[in-house]
Amino acid sequence: MANPNLLRTLCVFLLVIAGITSAAETDRGIFWRADKAGQTVYLLGSVHLATPDFYPLRASIERAYAASDALVVEADILAAEGDMALQQRIMMESLYPGDRSLRDDLSPAVFKQLQSWLEQRQLPESLFIRQRPAIAMITMSMVEMRAQGLDPGLGIDRHFLKKAKRQGKPIVELEGVLQQLQLLNELENPGLLLQQTLAQLKDIETFVPRITSAWKAGDIDTLYRLIIADNLAEYPEFAPLYETLFFRRNRAMADKIADSAPAYKSLFVIVGAGHLIGNESVIELLKKEGYQLQRL
Repeated sequence: MANPNLLRTLCVFLLVIAGITSAAETDRGIFWRADKAGQTVYLLGSVHLATPDFYPLRASIERAYAASDALVVEADILAAEGDMALQQRIMMESLYPGDRSLRDDLSPAVFKQLQSWLEQRQLPESLFIRQRPAIAMITMSMVEMRAQGLDPGLGIDRHFLKKAKRQGKPIVELEGVLQQLQLLNELENPGLLLQQTLAQLKDIETFVPRITSAWKAGDIDTLYRLIIADNLAEYPEFAPLYETLFFRRNRAMADKIADSAPAYKSLFVIVGAGHLIGNESVIELLKKEGYQLQRL
């Protein structure tokens, strides 16, 4: 039987590179309005884990959601959690078949780093060895984020998905949980995913407050540096990973948002904050599609 908690875990697979924040009503956050041909698209840079003091969100964000005709998310994680057939497919994508193991996809150096992390957290190697790199990365991230007091049940996307389902508001998926997992499993060098995760998690205690402050201030330049630029400068070998995790997905997201917009007078879009920053962001791509953008 599929693990009923797996879907909740999978919904945060970008949490390390998308940023972790703590917010209040006065926080600026990453929030945009895009207009074209009489249609409006609100775009909220989300986080997938949070703390209770994250709420209430800024009133202008809640008003924009209330005024929108449909909610757009990366993946409808609530629907996925109730779909047993989908959970079975996800389990098949999550674990190696046969005798293959995580050790086969990692270099000896990276596997040694993983073993060191497991020892520090007093976790058995057997818990990880059958997991594909994407699932191992998610599990590691969840362990560290929960240690920082963050809760996936309080994520922004989950907050608005619950509202939309109660109200019967249409929900549009940009990707889907299974598609996200398959994308990670298809990486040419899956060991890069674990290498990047290990590199970032070692600084998690200082990274979280830095990125929190930047998000609360709406400081896009600092967020871009913390989430993308610094890592690419220090680890240029991660460039293919960022192309897959961010830039290629940004292009697909922008296309789907533009394609979905004509069906509704207004959309409320929630994507990871990392997708709304930088020259290759969803924001910049929508500008090229003729949208007029305004920070809110």
